[in-house]
Amino acid sequence: MAAPDLDIRVYDRAPRAAREIRLEAFTSLADVRPEFDEWDETGPAVHLLAFARPDAVDAEGAVGAVRADGDADAQPVATCRFYADCDHPDQTGRYVIARLAVTPRLQGRGIGGRLLTDAESRIRAAGGRLAAVHADRGMFAYYERRGYERTAEMYDGGTHGWLVKPLG
Repeated sequence: MAAPDLDIRVYDRAPRAAREIRLEAFTSLADVRPEFDEWDETGPAVHLLAFARPDAVDAEGAVGAVRADGDADAQPVATCRFYADCDHPDQTGRYVIARLAVTPRLQGRGIGGRLLTDAESRIRAAGGRLAAVHADRGMFAYYERRGYERTAEMYDGGTHGWLVKPLG
């Protein structure tokens, strides 16, 4: 299925709708780590929120075309954030893409991939040369299909770690 058109909006902090999507999508991780942190406040992170009009989502959750005109009836369906990676100063131009989440009822429809591609484009436009994601083992294949490669930075026996993608 082709990724749907989305109205992707930029925020300087995590809007309430982004927080709600993350809580819904990451409920299985609630006991592992806190969901919200300093990167969610106003600061260096860029927050993306993808919207779809209610009439673009059918009863089965399929998403159709979405107008990018600021439609007041649009529903938030996905979110992520990105920021320059200050923990890897040896890798100039490295940015972290984090907390990529899609409303569970719409997962598997190409929305996450479309949002990831948008974040990569924005990073490239900001001068970034490398995108990095920290993921659990269950998501490695998802990112690898999108051009990311695992690094040597794996933790807890390889259950989670960093993957990177050159943005050249």
